[in-house]
Amino acid sequence: MTAGPASPASPASPASPPSPTAQRFTGDSAGIHRLVLDLRRGEIPAHVSTQALANRTLAGLLDVRSPRLLPSTSDSVFAPEAPPAGPGRPAVPFLPRERLLTPDEQRTAVACFARALASGELTSGPAVARFEHGLGEFLGLPHAVATSSGTDALVIALLAVGVGRGDEVIMPANSFAATENAVFACGALPVLVDVDPERHTLDPTLIEAAVTPRTRAVLPVHLYGRLADAAGVYRVAREHGLPVVEDACQAIGVAGVGRYADATVLSFNPYKNFGLTGKAGAVLTGDSALHARMEGLAYHGFAPGEKNVKAGLWGLNAKIDNSTATVATGLLPGLTLNNYRRAFLAHRYIEALAELGTAGQLHLPAFTDDHAWHLFPVRVPGGEADRDSLRVRLRESGIETDVYYPVLTHQHRTPLHEKLFGDVVLPRTEKLNATVFHLPLHNGLSVTEQDRVIEALHAAVHATTR
Repeated sequence: MTAGPASPASPASPASPPSPTAQRFTGDSAGIHRLVLDLRRGEIPAHVSTQALANRTLAGLLDVRSPRLLPSTSDSVFAPEAPPAGPGRPAVPFLPRERLLTPDEQRTAVACFARALASGELTSGPAVARFEHGLGEFLGLPHAVATSSGTDALVIALLAVGVGRGDEVIMPANSFAATENAVFACGALPVLVDVDPERHTLDPTLIEAAVTPRTRAVLPVHLYGRLADAAGVYRVAREHGLPVVEDACQAIGVAGVGRYADATVLSFNPYKNFGLTGKAGAVLTGDSALHARMEGLAYHGFAPGEKNVKAGLWGLNAKIDNSTATVATGLLPGLTLNNYRRAFLAHRYIEALAELGTAGQLHLPAFTDDHAWHLFPVRVPGGEADRDSLRVRLRESGIETDVYYPVLTHQHRTPLHEKLFGDVVLPRTEKLNATVFHLPLHNGLSVTEQDRVIEALHAAVHATTR
């Protein structure tokens, strides 16, 4: 029997008396994980929230134990039913650009930009420091440098820890091109290491064999929003005296981010969990000396706090604009609410598709507390042809899916890639990449749209396995 979509839990009464043992809510993935499980059981427990700006919207709903946290209310925090699809458009698009920000977020962004425009503080100004403080407060890291993109943040972090021409940086092959491009931009070479088959992230047990006298850093990626084995990577790196720069561009808010790294890189591309109105990023650290180097590298080599006075030989023009930082500060209170929406919907997918997982017809991710659910990956048990056939059936049903990174670093067909990586074989990474695809999951996904995805996926899997 085909399982139908998971039913939303019934809301608890907002008038319930507060618990004498209220849970502390920090807004990280562990707290959101616990909150989702409570809510799916029909409970809205009392919480004591931290004052981090990034928690403000979700904390306000928790403080009054609002039933709006569930999708069954008319004024729910989840997106309402999407408008009907136009001619030639899927019924459920994978990531509709016109819905990257909610109507409320769009109004906030317009008002914030208007203030920056009226003040004339477009490139530099006070919003940059405010945004950096808000990020550091949320992540528990004292030093932040907000940048013009996540790619720039990666380059700055790698340069600051000493990566230069002719060096090697150990990293996985299944990431966005920005990860490898940042290494190349430093004049260094990526050394590709296979991944853990369950996490899809850098396997710490394989790092040591890749270390050479030219290795200068290790660059793990928290892929799809799932934390890599950060502690394991850090331990091996330290045994060899290597710094760790973590690519957390898809993992803002994940518990453990920043704990086992010298520098932590984030992205605020509009498609991210916390997306802005253009490209932006940040790099954070607990090391004040490293922070000073990153500040100089981000802006022409100037000494922090001194106008046009160089403390280093050179630097990039890669600081975030004040106008973008103004928008970022205005949107920051909704960060954990967006992460909550994604986690709730991810849990709903996992429950509703559990029958397919149990039958071995689909490999589902586990609902773990170390995930930001930037993407929702599923894998077919066969090979690339089976995956592509299933995706075609879903597309015929009006469901748009994606293979987010279709070409691995060592499989790009440029002359340089073929020269550097022609003999590289990464069996786990290659198998995962041939069988994975991604279901729609974004801040604006409605529950009704998700139900359509679930129903279509059940039908498509059963049709392909008859």
